[in-house]
Amino acid sequence: MVDKLLNMALLGGEPILYLLVFLSILSIVVVLERAITYARNKVDLAAFTTRLIDFLNQQKLDDAIRLAESNKTAESAVVAEGLNNFDKRKSVVIELMSAASMAQQQRLDKRLNILGTIGSNAPFVGLLGTVLGIIRAFNDLAFNSEGGASVVMAGIAEALVATAVGLLVAIPAVVFFNYFKNRQKQIMSNVSRLENTLLAFIADRKLTSIGKKAA
Repeated sequence: MVDKLLNMALLGGEPILYLLVFLSILSIVVVLERAITYARNKVDLAAFTTRLIDFLNQQKLDDAIRLAESNKTAESAVVAEGLNNFDKRKSVVIELMSAASMAQQQRLDKRLNILGTIGSNAPFVGLLGTVLGIIRAFNDLAFNSEGGASVVMAGIAEALVATAVGLLVAIPAVVFFNYFKNRQKQIMSNVSRLENTLLAFIADRKLTSIGKKAA
C-alpha cells in the first residue's frame, strides 16, 4: 500500500499544475460571465424611484408597470411583480415580491460558489503539488547521491512553483468573489427599499384606488 502511494507521489507536482491551470481558466470564465450579468444590472435608483412614485401619485399604474418592465434589472423585476399584482391583498403582494426577490438573489448568486471554492482551496492544491514535488526531489537524491544538495534544492525550487501558482489562482478568485458579493448586497438593499415604497402605497390604499379607476 505504501509503495503504491509512493509511486503516485513520485509523479511530482506537474499534474497538480495542470489542475491549477484548469481552475484558473474556470475562474476566469466565471468572472467574465458574472461581470457581464452585474454590468447589465445597473439602474439609477434615485431617478427610478422618483419616476415610480410620480406615476403612482398620479394614479398612472400602466406607466409605472411600463417603467418597471423596461429595465432589465433585479430591482425593476421585483417592482414589476408587485405592480402586476396590486389588486391583491397586501399580504399576497408581500409574498409575491419576496419570492421574486429570492429568485433575483439566486440569479445574482449563480456560480459564485465556484469562485469561493477555488479561492479557498487553490492554495491547498498548490501546497499538495509542492509536497509531492519535495517527495520526488528526495527520491531523486536517494538514487543520485552524488548530486548532493543541489539535486534537492533544484527539486524543491521546482516544487514551490505549485504553491505560487495556487496563490496566483486563489487571490483573484477571492477578490472577485468578494466584489460580486458586495454588489449583490447593494442590489438586494435597493430591492428592499423599492419593496417598502410599494408597500407604503398599498398601506395608503393608493394602489387600490388606482385599480378601481382602471376598472
